Amino acid sequence: MKNTLGFALCASLSLAMTETAEAVEGGIETYLLGSRDSFAGILPPAGSYWNNDFVFFSGSAPGISAGGAAVVNPEIDVFTYKFNFTHVFDAKLGSARFGLNINIPYVSADMDFDAELTSGLSGSLSDSETAFGDITLTPIFNWSQDKLHTSLALQFFLPTGDYSSARIDVPGRSVDVLNAGKNRFAFDPTLAMTWFDPSNGWEFTGAVGVTLSEKNDTTDYQTAPEAHFEGTVMRHFPSKFAAGLTGYWYQQLDDDSGSGADASKALLGANSLRARVFGIGPIVSWSTKLNHVPLSIKAKYVTEFEAKRRFESDKFWLTVGVSF
Repeated sequence: MKNTLGFALCASLSLAMTETAEAVEGGIETYLLGSRDSFAGILPPAGSYWNNDFVFFSGSAPGISAGGAAVVNPEIDVFTYKFNFTHVFDAKLGSARFGLNINIPYVSADMDFDAELTSGLSGSLSDSETAFGDITLTPIFNWSQDKLHTSLALQFFLPTGDYSSARIDVPGRSVDVLNAGKNRFAFDPTLAMTWFDPSNGWEFTGAVGVTLSEKNDTTDYQTAPEAHFEGTVMRHFPSKFAAGLTGYWYQQLDDDSGSGADASKALLGANSLRARVFGIGPIVSWSTKLNHVPLSIKAKYVTEFEAKRRFESDKFWLTVGVSF
């Protein structure tokens, strides 16, 4: 049971990343919604786990603020590869087991939009970005009692990703507003709980957290606290295949502030930049061995709805993980 659980958890250790880009500057939250699903409350046995996360989403919004510019009717396609490494230690910290995760995203994004309001440019415009995003470091603490497992993850978003303020060439009709990084530090404590009964294979997982961000000094834009809840219900079968439903809810707890946010409100004609979104979709996973190496594969599709002041997207996520 210990090894089987460890293999299945290998694909569930995908934590958060920062993405490129209304609210939450750039139109996309700091914490990548959907990062926690099956077994999020469980820490696997001591060892090292390497996940390869491939995330693609396509979305649209009425307008966003990005890099200090305001664009209208953006449509975005983003593909991200995440190097996701977790080490679980043998020793305990008090009553808690302990792990450490590092997450390094590489982002490729394309965006088409109708107008750039700061310069007055209109018509068919576009921008693209391919670069490393912000690195995330996450200590993880875990407690287990019978079928109930609880994990506390303290995520630190480091402003290491590629970032520059908006560059607009009006005569050449060139617009550069996309960024792979957020250009600010952020902290996200998240509590996850998993109830798993190995006798019948049923799993119920929930995770709740809040992202606290520093101000982007380049644009004088302060993103307000961002609350997120994720939930997953899955049935695990003796064949090591599992299937279920996963989803999330995201809501900013206050309005964005600073001169950059005020300028975005004026340009976009918005009274508030407070964002929210919901998402739901199917999830499947499978654990096996490849040349005696534990291998896990997880795939999910999430469609978002009721988005406000941010992108509304369709998201496909594939994770391939191995353990050492």
